[in-house]
Amino acid sequence: MRSERSGCELKDDEVAERAIVLQVLRDDRDERWSRAELEQEIYDIDPVAIGEAMERLREEGVVHISGQQVWASRCALHLDELGMVSI
Repeated sequence: MRSERSGCELKDDEVAERAIVLQVLRDDRDERWSRAELEQEIYDIDPVAIGEAMERLREEGVVHISGQQVWASRCALHLDELGMVSI
């Protein structure tokens, strides 16, 4: 369970995770991203931090990773369709 924080301050790892989720949920492109594409799109976050964030999201079931491909899980897609994912 996540601990509560006061205010809207995000940790760097949360920023990276949110950036990845927003990319893989985009509906204006293919659902699968390569790691390189994600790193290129999220250019203002260190590639190592992106890789670590992808692994955390995989462990939590938010994304699937196979080789160099990354895509949103069915659960994440469904929550997005329900309007539960927001910026």
